[in-house]
Amino acid sequence: MTTFHDFLRAGAERHGERLALMIDDARLSHADLLARGEAAAAALVSAGLGPHDSVALLMDNSLECVLAWLASSLVGCTEVPLNPQYRGDLLEYLLSDSEVSVVVCDAAYLGHVLELADRLPHLRMVLVNGGAQDTRAGHAGIAALDLDGDPQGFAGVDEAPERIILYTSGTTGRSKGVVHSQAAMLGLSRYNAQVMGYGPDDRLLNFFPLFHQNARYTGVIPALCAGAAIRIQRRLSTSTFWQTCREDGITAFNYLGSVLRMILNVTEPGFGPEAHSIRKAFGAGAAPGVWEAFEEQLGIALYETYGLSEAPMATLNVPQARSPRGSAGRASDLFEVAVFDEADVPVPAGTIGEIVLRPRRANAFMLGYHNQAEATVAALRNLWFHSGDRGMLSQDGDLFFEERAKDSIRRRGENISAWEVESILEKHPDVAEAAVYGLVCEDADEEVAASIVAAGEGADLDAIFAFARERLPIFAVPTLMRLATDLPRTPTAKVRKEELRRIARDSYTPMPPSGRPQAATATER
Repeated sequence: MTTFHDFLRAGAERHGERLALMIDDARLSHADLLARGEAAAAALVSAGLGPHDSVALLMDNSLECVLAWLASSLVGCTEVPLNPQYRGDLLEYLLSDSEVSVVVCDAAYLGHVLELADRLPHLRMVLVNGGAQDTRAGHAGIAALDLDGDPQGFAGVDEAPERIILYTSGTTGRSKGVVHSQAAMLGLSRYNAQVMGYGPDDRLLNFFPLFHQNARYTGVIPALCAGAAIRIQRRLSTSTFWQTCREDGITAFNYLGSVLRMILNVTEPGFGPEAHSIRKAFGAGAAPGVWEAFEEQLGIALYETYGLSEAPMATLNVPQARSPRGSAGRASDLFEVAVFDEADVPVPAGTIGEIVLRPRRANAFMLGYHNQAEATVAALRNLWFHSGDRGMLSQDGDLFFEERAKDSIRRRGENISAWEVESILEKHPDVAEAAVYGLVCEDADEEVAASIVAAGEGADLDAIFAFARERLPIFAVPTLMRLATDLPRTPTAKVRKEELRRIARDSYTPMPPSGRPQAATATER
């Protein structure tokens, strides 16, 4: 029996018919989750899946997504949750690198898989939620996803890898697969529930996608750990946020800084603690002014964290700690935290340097990067994990985050690899070189900016933009672009992106989320 199978059984035994999950119109108890999870696992086994399979989920938030996730964990497959917006070369790399043998996808994303099937040697099966019209995808078979097997026909598995691969944005290369065990993610979930003080009377709200560590292991599983219930939404709806919270009796939710600002924007003046049931929220990136508004006007305590896919919940700023608003707080029970200079020497308090971490507990840290032993060793040099992020520690030990890894961009809750966006742009025949970087906007969110060196005369930003939209997920498509005759470089020929970030914003062509750019092309350097 896998770790999560044992966990679901214990939860069903302890909490029984107590409400556990709300999604769309479905309401499942803890006992229902076990029964439906085992039925789905039995169906997957009948379809030929086993612990030897690496299973990629390309699905939007839905009950089927939850059941497919839980079922694959019960069967003991290596889980590879992926953003369903990925396509083309980026999706091919992720499916190849993780050696995926089975893809479970919504019908809307089947076409993305079919385009790549001939180039995926490990792929043998595609299970489609919402119907399957084709019978083959290259050498892989296609079938409709069945999640209604016989729960009595699934007793569990004896041995399984119990691995989860979460892809994080690369900095100087492709995205890396961060490997965790089910035991590690259950440990994280229990710690999250403990820190947040969740109990059986809590009702959580999470609108982040289920391919994120956030929604899974600081959302769904912590709720189950506490015997609480969670409402999973397909996406955030600010227009109905307070109504949803009122109707479901929500007491806590997960956030990013930009989300808090969006909620404040739809909150009427005078709206206060007596008008809602929320008492706490967990997340990262809260700006001090927004933080103050939530705590003092709305009566919602913010629990701020700093962490990475490799090392989640490394620091905590919780109400009882009295750390300054705007800081990520102090080292959690899971990790030691320090700030080093370029020689791996600790810097004095108040000095900016690289944030480094090492675990205090077993299973707090990743097992390594999938198929990237050298990258794992490099990240762990001198027995500390080097995050690539920059920040400083105060005299009291509070961490103040300064900036992300040099080539990682944060937008719409996603970490974007600048290297991967550049690699797509440079496939366009009119692009000789591309430099992609983040430009900070509200609440630590970033715009994706690109400086393009043309391969010849007549380069058209409209065409390059359209090319990128066809091959990148929408959140990774550059929002600001400019043509340049050259790029600033270091003596070793590396692009000086900090200099590109200083270029005035009116030198860029704004790229709308849909349609064609309207402004005139700006040319510099």
